[in-house]
Parts: sequence; C-alpha cells; structure tokens
Amino acid sequence: MGKMMILTFKDSEEALLKRLIDSLGALEYHQVELPMEPLLKIGNLSLHPLESRIEHDGISYTLGRQQFQILYLLARNPGRTFQKTQIYSMVWEGAEPIQVNETIRYHISGLRKILLELTGRECIETVWGIGYRFVE
Repeated sequence: MGKMMILTFKDSEEALLKRLIDSLGALEYHQVELPMEPLLKIGNLSLHPLESRIEHDGISYTLGRQQFQILYLLARNPGRTFQKTQIYSMVWEGAEPIQVNETIRYHISGLRKILLELTGRECIETVWGIGYRFVE
C-alpha cells in the first residue's frame, strides 16, 4: 500500500506492461475463492454449478451466473448470515461496488421467487440489518 505509479502515454506498450507487472508483484492482496463442486444437494434441491442450474423433484431451472453464485454461496453455508457487501465482493470478484444493496436485493428477490415456485417454501431468509442466509 502507499504506492503510486504514473504511466505516461510516451511509454511503449511493453514498458507499460513491464511496469504494471513489476508493481503488481509487489502488491499484497487477498482473494476469497468460491470453489464449486460438481453438484451440491440440499434435501431434494440440487445445484449444478457447471450449468448454473437448479433442480427440485425433476423440475429444472437455469439461472444467470451471478444469481446462481449467490444461491450457491448461501446454500453451501446454510444458517450462516452473509452481509450484502460480502456477497457482492465474492460474486462480483473485484468489481467496483456500485449500488450494492439494490443489486443484491434484486438478485435475492428473483431467487426467492424461483425457489418458492420450485420448492414451495422460503429458502432465503433476511437477517434484518445484517444480510441473508439460506435455511434448510
């Protein structure tokens, strides 16, 4: 931390790339990984990460990538409450946080509708003032 780099337009592409790589090598960063298993089963609900697909009692639904990753994160950690900012940083990996609350709320709302239709019950619970958790 505390480093500043000035890149000029007079630098060649190779020089810019070398300076960036050298600088990045000196940075310290931590990345949270969300490794995905081939299949996650919770009761009759199956999550298929390679296809971003969920299935319950033979009925299947394909989700968008972010929506699936949110569900996978919560379902893989049932009962654990995640803050909206945690969910955002784990799913959008390094993206500039823009409208985090609205973005997460939008995706959670869509997931709740789909899960209610598939399973007949509420699977994602709001923990007021904190975030969301998956309930089995």
